[in-house]
Amino acid sequence: MRSIRGISWLGGMVVAIVAAGSVPTESVVEPLVLTHGVASGDVTPSSAVIWARASGEAQMHVEIAVDAGFEGVKSSRSAAATESTDFTAQIKVEGLEADTRYWYRVWFAGAGARGRSDVTSQMVGTFKTAPDASGSRPISFTVGADVGGQRFCRNAATGGYTIFAAMAALAPDFFIANGDMIYADGDCPAAGPDGPGGWENIPGDFPGIGDASVDWTNTQQVRDVYLRHYRYNHADPYYQSFLRRTPIIGQWDDHEVINDFGAPWTYWNSATIDRAGYPNLVAQGLDTFFAYTPMDRPSPGRIYRSFRWGRDVEVFVLDARSYRDRNDLPDTPENDKDMLGREQIAWLVDGIRHSTATWKIVSSDVPMSITTGSVQFGRDAWANLGAEPTGFERELLRLLSELDAVNPTNVVFVTTDVHFAQTIRYNVDADGDGDRLVLHELVCGPLNAVRGAPRPLDPAANPTSLYAEGGIFNFSYVRIETQADGKVHLVADVRGENGLPRPGSHLDLTPE
Repeated sequence: MRSIRGISWLGGMVVAIVAAGSVPTESVVEPLVLTHGVASGDVTPSSAVIWARASGEAQMHVEIAVDAGFEGVKSSRSAAATESTDFTAQIKVEGLEADTRYWYRVWFAGAGARGRSDVTSQMVGTFKTAPDASGSRPISFTVGADVGGQRFCRNAATGGYTIFAAMAALAPDFFIANGDMIYADGDCPAAGPDGPGGWENIPGDFPGIGDASVDWTNTQQVRDVYLRHYRYNHADPYYQSFLRRTPIIGQWDDHEVINDFGAPWTYWNSATIDRAGYPNLVAQGLDTFFAYTPMDRPSPGRIYRSFRWGRDVEVFVLDARSYRDRNDLPDTPENDKDMLGREQIAWLVDGIRHSTATWKIVSSDVPMSITTGSVQFGRDAWANLGAEPTGFERELLRLLSELDAVNPTNVVFVTTDVHFAQTIRYNVDADGDGDRLVLHELVCGPLNAVRGAPRPLDPAANPTSLYAEGGIFNFSYVRIETQADGKVHLVADVRGENGLPRPGSHLDLTPE
């Protein structure tokens, strides 16, 4: 291994100074490099998951300290980056102090060309741990999704996804990546979308997963398509800079696999019922999502989980893909359709029932009252609006009834998926006991994909639209803060790609 004599700062990263003469010049062939930045995720009061990717098989090393100069290293860990994870690696660091700023530095070491030992340059990231359940301070977070869809890929004129720079400027405590953080069923040619708002893309070297050129029975080809999408988005400099200083809470939706999919299904939709290999899409889509998302899974394959951020915030992350019945089934008592499934709903209701947090934030990968999907292949969210009742409305009403029965306060859903922004208030006696359940839903997006327009709401859960706007790239910015009345308010607005609040989107909720 090369000897490291010192550390120096360069452009936001730490660079290893290598002893001269320690590696023969003739052996320097395709040196090992750290390829796609660093990231942290699933931060708690005492732990965090650190992620990075190397250019080849190597050992990832992480050191963490409470000072940017790394004078006193608190933790040092390593993990293998292998071909099975596309040379990504994740390390969970534990034993941290609550509500404390940490810096971490990452590098890789491994056997390089001709048996030479390789050491990459080092890169530094930072995060702040969550306060413990008794600690109270202002908390802020952003919510976003829908990146690189419908050929709205990395803009060649601006150098990429500039909206991440707008989010970074707000210095949120964490970012909820609500899903569709790749569009595996799309491509990114140099010629971007036509018409108003069109641009030239930084081209991506991949087809869409649904293209006829992709053999779904060829596991390696399927996997390669997904990996190329992840490498493309993670190569974006704005995204990398954002992730170096903002912890992520990762969630998947449909485009991490293919549009409007369900994981348990044996085939995708009625138009592809005879196309073999669909289960390979689900398996490889899930595996590559885990490879590129810093995540502390409660159990293998499980995505839904929760996070406590001090006295006032608890976040519940849902999974609307892994357990759903077919979209094209009619939503009838006979079919008894599930999207989340009984076990996940019981987990959510029980978590909200026992939560002592002032605000309960539920991150859902589909909206409650906005219709998605299609008449031909079935509705993709809960809403049943229209003549073809193929949504999952019966499950939504069951969920709301179970929530109503525990009389929760201060529940706010956050979601994306529909490519426009909307704030919705619900006021419904879902369990028929005379008490009314009041909650809010904050819909945002896209970060960088085709821009949609608001549409009518399904009336089943008695929604009221407080704000709606389409035609913009956007994200949600949420703050939990004590105001002059001594109460801990939830304040939210929708921010455009320039980071400025959208007119009419401001919401200030006083806790019950």
